[in-house]
Amino acid sequence: MNPAPRVLGRDEIDELTARHEAEYDGVTAGLMELENHPGRQLLEGGALSGRTAERWAAGQRAIALLWGHREAYGAVLDRVRGLRGRRAKPLRNELEELSFLLLGPSAELAARDVPIGQRALTDPAMHVRRMTLRELVEDMAPAWTEVTAVVEAADAVWTRLVPALDRIDAGIGTVEARIGELGGPDATPEQTAALDRIRRLLESARTLVASDPLALTTGDDRRVGSVDLTDLEDELRRVTDAVRQLTIVRQRFDERIGRLRAALEELEYQEGDTIRRRAHVLTRISDKRVPEVPLRAATLEDRLSAVVALGGEGDWTRVSRELSALENDVRGARDRLAATRGHIDGPLARRDELRGLLLSYRAMAARAGLGEEPVLESLFNHAKELLWRAPCELEVAVRVVTRYQEAVIAAQREDRPDDKGEPR
Repeated sequence: MNPAPRVLGRDEIDELTARHEAEYDGVTAGLMELENHPGRQLLEGGALSGRTAERWAAGQRAIALLWGHREAYGAVLDRVRGLRGRRAKPLRNELEELSFLLLGPSAELAARDVPIGQRALTDPAMHVRRMTLRELVEDMAPAWTEVTAVVEAADAVWTRLVPALDRIDAGIGTVEARIGELGGPDATPEQTAALDRIRRLLESARTLVASDPLALTTGDDRRVGSVDLTDLEDELRRVTDAVRQLTIVRQRFDERIGRLRAALEELEYQEGDTIRRRAHVLTRISDKRVPEVPLRAATLEDRLSAVVALGGEGDWTRVSRELSALENDVRGARDRLAATRGHIDGPLARRDELRGLLLSYRAMAARAGLGEEPVLESLFNHAKELLWRAPCELEVAVRVVTRYQEAVIAAQREDRPDDKGEPR
């Protein structure tokens, strides 16, 4: 045994022993905390790669050094406690040995290989390092700093990114459950394909976060390698909304089909009524501008049957598209039919308007004492014959009534044109 730097007294030995035991307990507590740290446990159990694999390999060597130094520290303290416990007042040789243990290079570390290039011919291939307890603690400090930096950095990345990944994963699970309620992937092929893409990107991001978190300590917190988590969440939200809409389509399918059936029944009735109305108008009015009736009900009813069949097959994506398109087309057909009916009724309304106009001007002429005026009487009779004839030649009637108006007005001004009337 090498001599101690100096021989300590009994009180000094007890005081220094207590200080070293407290220091040893602190080292043990720190190493146990490191052992149980979530970041260390994830690193220890993960399939690491890249920068993280390199730094964790160094970190594992540092951990081995820390535990080895602690074991050596504890072995010295065990010898101190055993020697000091022999008697209340240690003998001189015991004081010398205790002083060496507490102050000298008493900590013996595990033997390690000495590279052949670093030893002489007669040197041993294994070298045993010896340190004082102070040197032992000082030698542990860089290893502790190194390993805790790796663990904290990795844990910070996981703490920051894993919740976002888990949130996306939970969203995928929710959408998958709703797709299952709709009938499975075959019922929602577009949304299923989009969800598969999101899942692949998520797994790529999760693999990188798990295997090489230290590659993600800088840069955009929302980007993991080539995966933009914000874009991924936006895409998942769009898929979620689409599946939710399909769920609503399925829930309200029967109700919407019922409304469409009622609307098409009404459209079919209105088409028939408009055809009858047109026929009636054509018996009363001769006008090439009376439009044909657009008949859409039968075609739309065929499309409704096709949508009902799609609903039975559970193809809710196509049902949603076809149902919305059909509803729009039914509204359009109803509006076009209403406009056509207005055009059909227009000539008849115009005829009635002309009748009223003709009679009002006849009354005006009578009040002016012009009722027996030959030219006016001829124009009136001609207009009346045109307007009360079936079918009425509306364009000719318009011209004759206009001439009658002008003639009445002129006669009231005593400006009687030499008008023999419209040739008949």
